[in-house]
Amino acid sequence: MEANNSRTDQGNAKYTAEQPYINPRKHSNKINNHPVAGGRLDLRARKPPRKLPRPQQQQQQPSKQNSTTQTKTNHNATQNDHHLTISLRQLCTDRQLIEESTGMRKRRRVLNDLEQMLVQWSHSLYPPHYTLPADTTTPTPPALLSFGSYRLGVHTPDADVDCLVLAPPHVTRDNFFSSWVDILKADGRVSELHPVASAYTPVIKFQMDGVKIDLIFARVGNSQWLRDHSLKKSGRRASDDVGGDD
Repeated sequence: MEANNSRTDQGNAKYTAEQPYINPRKHSNKINNHPVAGGRLDLRARKPPRKLPRPQQQQQQPSKQNSTTQTKTNHNATQNDHHLTISLRQLCTDRQLIEESTGMRKRRRVLNDLEQMLVQWSHSLYPPHYTLPADTTTPTPPALLSFGSYRLGVHTPDADVDCLVLAPPHVTRDNFFSSWVDILKADGRVSELHPVASAYTPVIKFQMDGVKIDLIFARVGNSQWLRDHSLKKSGRRASDDVGGDD
């Protein structure tokens, strides 16, 4: 009896390790209807069908004719865009929405002259016995910077130019609204001079050769920084830096 039980346990272990045990009495319908050879059920696990690898699709290279057609299309689009840009610019110029090249050159010339006047005015304010630093041979000059619509290039022909004077430490705001205003009064090219020292943002409004200018003042305490900025500009014309691209 014990030998039979051990055989039964070994048989169950065999079915459990290799494949699940199927009771013929409980699954008689499945056994009878199963297509097996010799009337016996094949309990071996069936392997899934082997999947064949899909053939790799070759990338279609664009033909020479298609690339030529695309190049011609891009060339035509570029030409059309160029013609549309010219016509739009001419329309804005006729409607006085943008300034002509002659007006831009005039503004640059006026700002260049104004910067030279500021340099001479700043040098005249140095004390008589002022000693220059050992690392420089010329006094620190002021810098004239533009901002606003003119700096962005979106100004109209009758718009003013917003400018900022960065002055060295020896120049004060009182000098700006006193001796600098006297220099502007003495210049025959300047008209419509209105210094507004009591405003929230002190400004000097005037016209120079017909160009409207709003000039504000700021004193820079670091002479070395201002000197380095002036040296950076020395390789270019002042008119290119004022109102031009950096």
